[in-house]
Amino acid sequence: MRFRDILLRHEVLIFLVLVLLAVTVGTINPVFFSIFNIFSLLKNSTVIGLFAIGFFLVLVTGGLDVSFAAVGVTAMYCTVKLAVAFFPGAPFIVLCAVSAVIGVFLGLINGLLVTKLRAPSLIVTLGTLSLFRGFLLFFVGTDVVRLVPQSINDFARTNVITATAANGAHIGLHASVVIFVAVTAGVFLFLRYTTLGRSFYAVGGNPIAARRMGMNVAAIEVFAYCAAGALAGIAGLLSAAILRLANPQTLVGSELDVIAAVVLGGAAITGGRGSVIGVFLGTLLIVLTNNSLIILGIPSSWQKVAIGAMLIAAIGLPLLARRRSLAGPSSPSEDLAVVTSS
Repeated sequence: MRFRDILLRHEVLIFLVLVLLAVTVGTINPVFFSIFNIFSLLKNSTVIGLFAIGFFLVLVTGGLDVSFAAVGVTAMYCTVKLAVAFFPGAPFIVLCAVSAVIGVFLGLINGLLVTKLRAPSLIVTLGTLSLFRGFLLFFVGTDVVRLVPQSINDFARTNVITATAANGAHIGLHASVVIFVAVTAGVFLFLRYTTLGRSFYAVGGNPIAARRMGMNVAAIEVFAYCAAGALAGIAGLLSAAILRLANPQTLVGSELDVIAAVVLGGAAITGGRGSVIGVFLGTLLIVLTNNSLIILGIPSSWQKVAIGAMLIAAIGLPLLARRRSLAGPSSPSEDLAVVTSS
């Protein structure tokens, strides 16, 4: 592969944008390059990143699941309530497993509704988004749980790397970052080196051709929704651990950041194209953009404006470029008109 082709790869372009943005903001305000800010950026990327990877798994098969935040908060809140009531001393990994199982169950509902009804996945998951939230608030509760199980508090204080700042304060790289990186690596290997993972792209690219090749398209789609639900459940529990409380109203409004991270990472909104590395970099770009606006003293209300503009640009610019390349220098009808007039 030529150097020019490597340079034009979407992942490389996103990485260069990340570096340029970091250098620009760091030049204006050197606080950006502090260890505390870098560790904070990585920690803030974990929940959005796990949601984004789950959303990408559904998107690459040609679906759209916008219920991930509702799945995450439902799984998290139910897990915490169950733990407080029945097994307060359970290890954090057990709580993660319970939250993931609840997420799988909710993802299974999404997958079965989409495949059995053959309805647009966007409409179905918009419905389940309200359904899951309504179930949570009506049947489970609306109170904020502040006395969470001890294992959640312990995980909240767990750092894999600890450094000392100039003022003597101890700064740590949170353990949730390791989970995010491990999940990214695992999904990357799954999609690239397994038959089932490669079938995700086949189904998203051309489901009719995939069906003719003998693939069980419906089963693959349901599996994608279940995997997205599991990741959403883990992300929800990590958010509770980071905040050290379980709030049924949390994670509301995070959908825009997650979708923007996936689209900016190069995933096609129609399915069949994209990479986990691109999603990882897109997540860092979204978190870095929000962080940069805060460091530069720009009001937080402009964060959504910036993310929305980036999302429109990520979708619109490739479409304009493709339309321009298909049009070419001149169409055959234009050439015929020139010959006739002469």
